Amino acid sequence: MAGVIGSEELVSQLKAIEGDVAVFSHAHALTVDAWKAAVGGEAAAEGASIAKNLLLRDKNNKLYHVVALESTEVDLKTLSLRLGLGKKLLRMAPAEALGTVLQVPEGCLTPFALSRPDAKDIVLILDDKLKGEKKVFFHPLRNDQSVSISPQGLQTYLSSIGHAGHFVDLSIRDVKVGKDNPPDLKALADGAKAYTFSEAADKAADKAAPPKGGKSKGKGKGGDKKGQKGSKKAGGMAGGDGHGPIK
Repeated sequence: MAGVIGSEELVSQLKAIEGDVAVFSHAHALTVDAWKAAVGGEAAAEGASIAKNLLLRDKNNKLYHVVALESTEVDLKTLSLRLGLGKKLLRMAPAEALGTVLQVPEGCLTPFALSRPDAKDIVLILDDKLKGEKKVFFHPLRNDQSVSISPQGLQTYLSSIGHAGHFVDLSIRDVKVGKDNPPDLKALADGAKAYTFSEAADKAADKAAPPKGGKSKGKGKGGDKKGQKGSKKAGGMAGGDGHGPIK
């Protein structure tokens, strides 16, 4: 099922997996607040939650796609330690990664884009809390539509494209790693392959990197222009894509 597909073909694939997948058209949603406003009524009717997406890179240009409930706080310092990255914190991936690797515009980051051939080496980290949701909203490769699918349906789709998703408890804090307590997610980082980005893209991403504490209260889904406030929270979607602040 892997390959470069459009939103219509994707929706057809999702409906083949889960017959009651619902598709909603709405105005372009470039922030999580706009997205919530756009699908608020449908979310209530569907019993669905909104998932935010974060595209990150480590010091070796390995990419990590984090999918979490909008209410989940993602601490980049803690996640970096658990991946065995030490003091070199995860940071925003360059916007180039969206266009060349995932082949989606800014504001359209979605786990469905992992079907792209060049996305096979991206590590997918899924919020453990997603498993308790009835339905979750994602964009079907475009941000003027949303689809609701169950976590089980998402896993089936990921299996069909040969991309593993790793459920992680993102609520863990105060991690201390050492000889007797090795990083529990280090195998994910060790097994990933590095990407190559242009020098200009690297510099742009470095300028947008979160502050040293690992967190910020980004609000941006499409530019993350508000995403660098705060000293300990890592916010908005990486690569210039910000479907939801990391709170």
